[in-house]
Amino acid sequence: MKTISSIFIILSVAFVINIGNAAPVVVSGGPDNDYESWIARLTDGRLMVVFDRNPDWTSGDLYASFSSDDGNTWSAPSPVIVEAGDQATLCFVPMPDDTIRLWYASNESGTYGIYSAFSTDGLAWTKTGRVDLGWSASDMYYDPTVILESDSSLTMSYRGPNGAFVSHCPYRGVWDTLKTMAAQSGFRPRIMKHSNGTYLIAYHRKSGTGSTNYDVFVRTSIDRVTWSDSIRLTTNLNSHDPFCGLGPDGAYVVYYGKYVNPAYNLKRRKSFDAVNWLVEETITSDAVYNLQPHFFFENNNIYLVWAHAIDYNTDNDVYFEKTPYLGISEIDPDRTVFDRIFIKPNPCPGCAEIVISGGDAPEADINLYDLTGQKIGRVIKTGLKYLIEARSLPNGVYFAEVKCGRMRVVEKFIIQH
Repeated sequence: MKTISSIFIILSVAFVINIGNAAPVVVSGGPDNDYESWIARLTDGRLMVVFDRNPDWTSGDLYASFSSDDGNTWSAPSPVIVEAGDQATLCFVPMPDDTIRLWYASNESGTYGIYSAFSTDGLAWTKTGRVDLGWSASDMYYDPTVILESDSSLTMSYRGPNGAFVSHCPYRGVWDTLKTMAAQSGFRPRIMKHSNGTYLIAYHRKSGTGSTNYDVFVRTSIDRVTWSDSIRLTTNLNSHDPFCGLGPDGAYVVYYGKYVNPAYNLKRRKSFDAVNWLVEETITSDAVYNLQPHFFFENNNIYLVWAHAIDYNTDNDVYFEKTPYLGISEIDPDRTVFDRIFIKPNPCPGCAEIVISGGDAPEADINLYDLTGQKIGRVIKTGLKYLIEARSLPNGVYFAEVKCGRMRVVEKFIIQH
């Protein structure tokens, strides 16, 4: 293997974060059409992914895969819910009583509704039937996302007639049937709760007249009843399937799929107040589709799964990636420090340039990290440019950290000799 004596990364002036080109781990591959997925850490320490295997998009079944080595390898898929009809749009929560609770959409009774099941080991499952959320048998409701509250109660967002709704279930209780709307015309609603008590719901809805004209929006609430005005996170008229979570740095984090010719790829935006959102980051940058992100944070790492298209119509795989969440510090919303950051080439053979454009031209601190979060490089400033030296870096994935004032951003890049 070759090494390099130094790597020079040149910075001009401004900002965005391109976090693509890492080598993911395949959770479930092969010719099967494996799509929507959900990941969590079980109480016994294993990682578990449940996903929808849907060969024709109308007859899906749910399968699970497990990892005992923090996502490096995954077990062969095992069946979870295999029934007539279409099982899809799922979520699960490891509960304080060591059971795993699963919710999923099914049309086994003729109309899509939300059903539930539970397991003690992720292998043997007991179905508990259709969840009563107050709708009639002819009403269609689906796409559940369930979060565990600090008091062990549960909160669910879901798609119901004409919009996104929320429901609440006390610990060992039953779901309320109030049919509380959180976002009219909202699809794929995903809910989270900040440590400050604020709920955020991310969803996509129509933003134009074309068949693909959807964009991603968010709203907030402190009581699950009254919701703020919507804030639009994308404007390209072809973004959807958001998922949201709380970063270790206190940021609201929203991932979503966005179409930029020639394919959908995963993007991300962050905010510290759910009002002022930082610029968009690129998570994947493939020529084929990457969609349906789901993630959780643990020990300053982000555990991410998504659907990667081998052939979008017939063959999708479930991909997994664990990366350090280096985070960002709070930005002053009244000052545009950066606009976009690009690393080129990426992968780089030993020398790369970071172009920072737009905004002010402030003093910046830059560091390099490896995948473990270990700092490995130093920065030399020459004029308005910054040279980062990292001697003898082997091939692999690295992070360039740019800090300016109260703002901290991270760019992923690959060394490939």
